[in-house]
Amino acid sequence: MSRSCRGFTLIELAVVLFLLALLTAVLLPRLPRPAGIRAKEALRRLAASVQVLHEESAFKKKAWL
Repeated sequence: MSRSCRGFTLIELAVVLFLLALLTAVLLPRLPRPAGIRAKEALRRLAASVQVLHEESAFKKKAWL
């Protein structure tokens, strides 16, 4: 069997997998988040703000208008 038909060595495959993992680790955090995830985060922040205002108004016995 000639050298050109033997395929890839284990080292070549390991290097390619390492490079793919490295690129994924670097590029994945930079990708924009889907709109659904951003909306959920905004809703969580809004709910936390409403809860803080509710607790503060209950503590001070004043209504927020």
